Amino acid sequence: RLQSLYMYRDFDNGNNNHATSLGVKLDYLSPEFAGFSAGFSYIGVGVVDDMEGGHNRGDRLLSNGRVNVLNELYLSYKMEDLGLSETVATVGRRVYSGEIFRPDDFRQKPRAVEGVSLESRDLSHTRVQVGFAREMSNWLDAGDQWRFDNFDAYDTDGVAWFEAVNNSIENLEVAVFDAYMDDVSNLAGARGRYQFAEKTALLGYVRCENDVSGHAGQDAKVLGLSLEQKVGPVTLEGGYFGVFGDNLVFEERTTGINHALGSLMLIYALPFSGDTDTVYLKATTKIEKTKTAFYALYHYTVPDEQKYNIRQSQELNVMVRQVVPTVDNLSVHLKMGVGTRDGVDGVSDTVATDLRVFATYVF
Repeated sequence: RLQSLYMYRDFDNGNNNHATSLGVKLDYLSPEFAGFSAGFSYIGVGVVDDMEGGHNRGDRLLSNGRVNVLNELYLSYKMEDLGLSETVATVGRRVYSGEIFRPDDFRQKPRAVEGVSLESRDLSHTRVQVGFAREMSNWLDAGDQWRFDNFDAYDTDGVAWFEAVNNSIENLEVAVFDAYMDDVSNLAGARGRYQFAEKTALLGYVRCENDVSGHAGQDAKVLGLSLEQKVGPVTLEGGYFGVFGDNLVFEERTTGINHALGSLMLIYALPFSGDTDTVYLKATTKIEKTKTAFYALYHYTVPDEQKYNIRQSQELNVMVRQVVPTVDNLSVHLKMGVGTRDGVDGVSDTVATDLRVFATYVF
């Protein structure tokens, strides 16, 4: 994959920057031999233009800087000879898309973790995954956050996780998950989706984070309830997301979160912060004839005024992706975001904007 990314971000009061990066992503998956297979993914990114020079060009505000990493490097074993035809063990660096770890490919690289995992679909209508991540490479192309060491920010030896997703009951999907970040926090939660009508579904989300070994400031509970509705060619999703207690440890800027709010551009309204209530509305649609995809996400957050000196905050994200009809495998992706904060007790009202243009060629 060859991809260019132009970004401009403005947080008021002269706190703005722009940067353009050019990246290459090279993937390889070997043929399977005696149940074994291997794969790798190399990602290299350079900054071709920005507002300020220096060693970490593109990093400030934007996280659109330089990257040079083997994002994936793994060996997998499919346990067919042991009678488990849908069970795979993996060791090494890998991108996961599940309840705990999410790719979140928002810049030039998806999030990846280094460790071991076991995933099985041998149980009917069930996917089970267990693993231990020793290190993580985040999606942020800033500083050293793309390197495989940024669990160090929490002074932990790693994250052990378990997740299971079951859809054995017609029109119902249920997921349960748990993640233990050594010496920091334990996460336990569940997610559900029940389609009770042809075009209507109810979504639920609960999770609880508790501190480990007396690590203060890591107790939080989350409650989410949403409705999904198909209206012609448009899919709408709207609902509530509340955080009670401290800031979340497992969220978009760290391991990821399998929720609609996990694809925010600015995170300006602070929806993952402690003692906040958020309502949101998401809309998606696709025009098959022109291969054009639209996505919009709005959310309104009410934080604890005494804690944040903010009365209310909000953010709107709009995205359009267009496949170029005259060039095979080429697409252009435009993303625009705006966020506002209503300050109190001497804190100023502020506005933040974000603009991104992706040009992606896959070969």
